[in-house]
Amino acid sequence: MMRTPEELAETPDFKADAFSEVLEIIHVRGESARVIAPERPYAMDVAAGNPCVYVVEQGELHVQIGAADPVHLQEGEVALLLQGVAHTAAFSDPRRNIPKARLIDTVSGERVTPAIKCFWGRFSVDGALAAKILDPLPPIIVLADLDENPIEWIDMLCKLVLVELGAERPGASAMVSRLLDLLLVQVLRRWAQSGHTLPGWLAAAKDDRVARAVAAIHADPSRTLTNAELADIAGMSVSSFAERFKKVMGQQPGAYLRTWRLDKAAEALLHSSAPIDAIAQRVGYASKEAFTRAFQAKFDLSPSAWRTSRNG
Repeated sequence: MMRTPEELAETPDFKADAFSEVLEIIHVRGESARVIAPERPYAMDVAAGNPCVYVVEQGELHVQIGAADPVHLQEGEVALLLQGVAHTAAFSDPRRNIPKARLIDTVSGERVTPAIKCFWGRFSVDGALAAKILDPLPPIIVLADLDENPIEWIDMLCKLVLVELGAERPGASAMVSRLLDLLLVQVLRRWAQSGHTLPGWLAAAKDDRVARAVAAIHADPSRTLTNAELADIAGMSVSSFAERFKKVMGQQPGAYLRTWRLDKAAEALLHSSAPIDAIAQRVGYASKEAFTRAFQAKFDLSPSAWRTSRNG
């Protein structure tokens, strides 16, 4: 008798999680990358739009957002601007007596490392939904003190991106996109473990019991799970579960379910041609009218106006 791959597998079944599903719903995708290695201190203005990440390899990076104080990063540190805010990025050389990025040692004739070198990656997101979902995040996420506790794979990911950019091989664009996706996930994972106040969808990644309940909500938005059912999934009493869910996610389970339903509906309106009443049923609304009222209350547009305005 033939056996299935699942029966032969030695590892647990892969299961989606809230963190991954939120990144999917806002369609985060790695878009492009390059190395910034100016020959002298250099600053550039970056317009609002795409999220981006900086990984400082040599020298120093100073990021200023509006009138706020600049954020200073040293070698080996990472800055993620997931909201895509406008900012100025200034690169400087702490070794003041070396003015150029690439020098030839006049004594040995050997090339020395650049004085300023920074990996930069850019992402695309679904702007219509991303603004609402990413708003709870700070405009800039900084990971410091990585020498003692480095982010797994980060150096390798940056190097692989640059190899693909320079090789001009078939599929290079897809490879760069996927590698940047991995870099983004690794940065967010580390930040989620750092003790900062997190938005609900990212906080759930740290709490196994709440994560189980969130996964159940995400698995079937059309199903109205009671607190008792969710508490059973989380392996907790109803009262303890409700308190813990509110603390981690910032809202009660029922409110989170309504939010998730509308976010999924908004995504479906943008990325499918399904009729509005079919989308309403898919996310748990018994009538198109009830769905329209709830959708307009959240997005300030009717479902049809949302679809038209975003898709042109």
